[in-house]
Amino acid sequence: MVFSLKLCRSSLLISAALLTGVAFVVAVGVIPAVRTDTSPLAMPERAVPAFWVNVVFNLIAATVLGFVAYRAVGRSRFPTTSLGVLSILILIFAYALIDAARAFYSHDPSMHNTSLILRGCSITDALAGLLVIATATFFPKRT
Repeated sequence: MVFSLKLCRSSLLISAALLTGVAFVVAVGVIPAVRTDTSPLAMPERAVPAFWVNVVFNLIAATVLGFVAYRAVGRSRFPTTSLGVLSILILIFAYALIDAARAFYSHDPSMHNTSLILRGCSITDALAGLLVIATATFFPKRT
């Protein structure tokens, strides 16, 4: 089953929008809460830079997806390979967010909202990664 190039480009742009949204939510909703965490288990000096790495990666991934959506004219080696590698990295960063969500759930009850936000961000990242995999799989051949 092969989809149209327009549909594949749209799905890449949707994935880019999802990743940009996750970056925004982590930067605005998670990092300030982590910075003020007072739990005895808290190590904000190590957690905050890790979240910034996730934010920067999501923005870079969204940029690459936008670039591939704009430049791709069909299935060829570069778009397929770059989308495959990028989707694996997106899923790894989604796993990192769910791991952080589990860790913050064991902190004070004040961090439970942050844990729920991180779970939502992880699910959104995973959906974006799976959408990129599906798009790379069904990308139409170059005509």
